[in-house]
Parts: sequence; structure tokens; C-alpha cells
Amino acid sequence: MASYEKEVLALLTTEVFKKIMKSNAIQLIQLNAATNLLIKLGIPFDLFFLPGTRRQAAVAELVIFINPTTTIDFTISLETGGPVLGLE
Repeated sequence: MASYEKEVLALLTTEVFKKIMKSNAIQLIQLNAATNLLIKLGIPFDLFFLPGTRRQAAVAELVIFINPTTTIDFTISLETGGPVLGLE
């Protein structure tokens, strides 16, 4: 196993990435923690933000580059759906 593969595996087993993989929506602080880990490990990534509208929730897309032909993509909802018209 190449060293970068070990780094990526170690990254994906952190609590932050476990939450990203298990949750429908995460908090901004968790997304910041994930990008901090990527920077600390020197793993290249792109982060895109799409603001929410009345039709779609705000999302961030995190693309982690493993090698020139392999990426790991996360589409992360930054908000959960709420009740309609304030009704629960």
C-alpha cells in the first residue's frame, strides 16, 4: 500500500469523515475540520459551495484527489429540511 493510500485511509477513519459519511447534513464547523485535516496531511482537494434556494438546500461538494484518475466526492448538505409553513 502506497503512503498516500495509508494517509487517505487514516483520513476517512477520523470522526469528522465518519460523520460526513453517515449524516444527511453536517455543521459548518465539521466541514472546516475536514478541510483542516486535508491541509494538514497535504492531500489535494477542491471545495465548492452552492447556496440554498427555496427549491434546494445549501450544499458543499468536497472532491479529494487520490491520483490523477481517482477522486473521492462528497456532496454535503449544510442544512436539513424543515417543517412547511412552520407547522410540525
